[in-house]
Amino acid sequence: MGIAACSLAFVLGGVILVSAPASAQQKVLTVGAATFPSSLQTGVASFTSESLILQTYDPLVMRDNEGNFVPALAESWESKSDTVWRFHLRKGVKWHDGKEFTAEDVKFTIDRVIDPQTAYGYLGRIGQVNGATVVDPYTVDISTKAVFPILSKGLADIAIEAKHYYDEVGVEVPKRKPMGTGPFIAVNWVPGDRYELTANKNYWRGAPKVDKLVIRQIPEAATRIAALISGEVQIIEEVPVDVIAEIESSKRARVISIPTSAAMVLTYDTRRPPFDNPKVREALDYAVDKEVIRNEILKGKGEILQGQLLTARTFGYNPNVKARPFDPAKAKQLLKEANFDFSKPVAIMTQSGKYLSDVDISNAVAGMLRNVDIQANVSVVESAVYLKQWSALEMGPIYMVGWYSLNDADFATIWYTEGAKRSVWKNAEYEKLFVEARSTNDQATRDKAYQRMMEIMHAENPSMFLFGIPSVYAASNKVKNFGAAADKILRLEAVSID
Repeated sequence: MGIAACSLAFVLGGVILVSAPASAQQKVLTVGAATFPSSLQTGVASFTSESLILQTYDPLVMRDNEGNFVPALAESWESKSDTVWRFHLRKGVKWHDGKEFTAEDVKFTIDRVIDPQTAYGYLGRIGQVNGATVVDPYTVDISTKAVFPILSKGLADIAIEAKHYYDEVGVEVPKRKPMGTGPFIAVNWVPGDRYELTANKNYWRGAPKVDKLVIRQIPEAATRIAALISGEVQIIEEVPVDVIAEIESSKRARVISIPTSAAMVLTYDTRRPPFDNPKVREALDYAVDKEVIRNEILKGKGEILQGQLLTARTFGYNPNVKARPFDPAKAKQLLKEANFDFSKPVAIMTQSGKYLSDVDISNAVAGMLRNVDIQANVSVVESAVYLKQWSALEMGPIYMVGWYSLNDADFATIWYTEGAKRSVWKNAEYEKLFVEARSTNDQATRDKAYQRMMEIMHAENPSMFLFGIPSVYAASNKVKNFGAAADKILRLEAVSID
């Protein structure tokens, strides 16, 4: 036995034991995430949650990193009538327990999503669906209450779940141990700490290039960056723009970014004074210098929202609506006319690292509001606290949130409808236009409706429309085939480590 070989062997009780060479050791990919959901429950209306969920599940239709829609568990689909779509399912797909995926699972999932008792957060994505019918083991018809032009796109956020698994374990177990058809198999979920998974070697798109995936919650950006540079993790999310140069100068990692359709906004509780007064909401819009924040904090990245929820490249964007200029004198005049006592502090609630530079932007806004005599301060909360208050619609007077339009206005505008239960602002014309826009296949009619909705939002200011924000990640130079995602969902099955 040569010297090199001897270094890999030792003798125990007369038996030669050979250790595995380094090349045969498990390849472990560790990702530093900024925030975690409180559970692995499907349907939570948050890409933070969905990014974890879609490691183990697949939808019928999926988005890629650039936001294109491509076949997933459904190989193809076509319209059978104005209100029925037929989906042809992929054959040979296995659940993680080895059982076969069929149309029964799709029907079970759709029925579960539309059941009011489920309280499925992403129900709005397919809100016009009224049922699914199994045609044969690999064909399913999905019916809608009316014409529904975004059905296939909306299905990209609906994780298909196994009927037999729910029959066996009930509804609670999947929240901590999901079982899907996806690229990775759930092993261990520790809320607030880590999610450990192994590769699904039988994945229908091909086995992942790593053996194990660990996603860790690391809320502080500085800690995430230190973990990346030290090699403790190989990919991190939500890189603050002011440390990009530091990461690149380390020669150990690189920054990867992509524009998104995410609109960063500060939303008001319009049920209670002072933000039940439209004049106050308008005043705050004049009080904040968005250009300065973009230049100083975002270092010129992203775009200023033009007085509306949609980013400029989104279908339904209104080019005639413009952001209000920075005018603190106008803000003070409007506040004087509103005649409200602002000596009591007004809290701006935000998470840390959920969105690019969210805490810094919130602090900048608070400082500018103090310049017009509004005693604003910033409350930074953990993601679990945020989600709990969000579900109860008790977020305080102002809170930071980001809405993705995914290149179609429907996906963002829905969150300001009464039925979505994510905003307390109400406007009857807005509600009517929303229903009209998602009930026709005529794109010109849809576009006209959304543009009018943007005018209403600009006039009413249910939120302070701030920035269209990019998605910024960093990855070790040892990582190959990782791409930034426009929708913030980690797609990791193709990632390899040198």
